[in-house]
Amino acid sequence: MSITIKDVAKKTGVSITTVSQILNGKGQRFSEKTREKVWSAAEELNYKANYFAQNMVTKQTQTIGVIIPDITNTFYSDMIKGIEDYLYENGFMVLLCNSTDNEERENLYLNQLVHRSVDGFIIASSTISDEMIFDLLKKNDKPYILLDRKREEHESDNIIVDDTEGGYVATEHLITLGHRNIGVITSSSSDVNVHNRFVGYKKCMEDYGLLMKEEWIMRETLSMSGGYEAAKKLLQADVSAIFATSDQLAIGVYRAASEVGVCIPEQLSLIGYDDIELASYMSPPLTTIHQPIYEIGKLAAETLIHRIMNPEEAAKNHLVKTRLVVRSSTKVL
Repeated sequence: MSITIKDVAKKTGVSITTVSQILNGKGQRFSEKTREKVWSAAEELNYKANYFAQNMVTKQTQTIGVIIPDITNTFYSDMIKGIEDYLYENGFMVLLCNSTDNEERENLYLNQLVHRSVDGFIIASSTISDEMIFDLLKKNDKPYILLDRKREEHESDNIIVDDTEGGYVATEHLITLGHRNIGVITSSSSDVNVHNRFVGYKKCMEDYGLLMKEEWIMRETLSMSGGYEAAKKLLQADVSAIFATSDQLAIGVYRAASEVGVCIPEQLSLIGYDDIELASYMSPPLTTIHQPIYEIGKLAAETLIHRIMNPEEAAKNHLVKTRLVVRSSTKVL
């Protein structure tokens, strides 16, 4: 038979109401001695709170809904680790939804998570519309954090990576090495952050007065296979360097180059973006743009919990900077 609040109250000699309030985090008005007595008795009896009853009292489920577009992408798995570690330390659980970049699936998950009364959302997707987020989450009074989405007319906290600057720095690195014919592999979907990296590439090429041929611009899925397919075409074009707007894409370039006997970096300089763990283990190690992926996840979780606890504070944009990590996949032309 399961232990109830009544059993804890009987053991401690205090009222059921007192036990309930202390165990549900609302016992500040009671003395420290009483609180300690209740918690000690609960632990000794191995009392486990009734999840649904506790939810009725606190109006919280201690769960956070997280929506990502592709769990197979190492970037998102590293980010989720940062989110989960912070939430675990603060008594929250993660309900993770992997949308596979499917808008219908994302909308379904958003509605279902609201129905399950999660306390807040971390949304790392550019497919869900601003109107959908605003209408559904605001209507249900659900705080949320947007990753790599500009906060415009709707008030919400946002974690923004300076991807335009990162794309610019990646391209400029290749230019300073003497490269002029620089191919780029970007996303074929609506990813805002990856698009901004491409914007940085274009701006840098324009600032240096360099030509950008249409056949140097490849749009593929953000995956190793996407990088592989794009590189097969770029290696037939007159490029001496490639900027892959994610490390996943860059890894695909390694395979394509190897198959046709093109040596990196002797015959082709390659730079990626993200600095996932695998980047430093490639042969040669991949030059890339580092963004603190784990820390971004942790910051998103920390910001959301702060928002849940302080709902009246003004929304903020948190800008995350990137940096160039030079390894061995780029060299002077």
